Amino acid sequence: MRILIGALAVALLAGCLARPMNEVRQDGPNKILYSKKPDQAVALCVQYEWQNQSLFGVTPEATMQARRESGYTVFTAASEYFVDIRPVASGSEARYYVNVDNWIAKARLERINFCL
Repeated sequence: MRILIGALAVALLAGCLARPMNEVRQDGPNKILYSKKPDQAVALCVQYEWQNQSLFGVTPEATMQARRESGYTVFTAASEYFVDIRPVASGSEARYYVNVDNWIAKARLERINFCL
């Protein structure tokens, strides 16, 4: 009986795990947006907005990390939502990726648009 309960718990938790960022990137972004602002300014704004966006009464974490090539990635816990922001000739490009497509994803996108 314990083994059955343990197996059921593992199966339920497996559905909650988000896919790795690189795997999600291979599927392509959910949305590509452009700004005339520099990439760092957009990334800092998105990080700030996501950290101050209260969902379910809880303020979630948002982390910003420099990308190896150029630009920045801003992501939430478990990388459920993330945006790659890179410099382009006219300013910056934001590629928004969603691991869990729900109303929170739309709220995150609104904050990205605010920062552009």
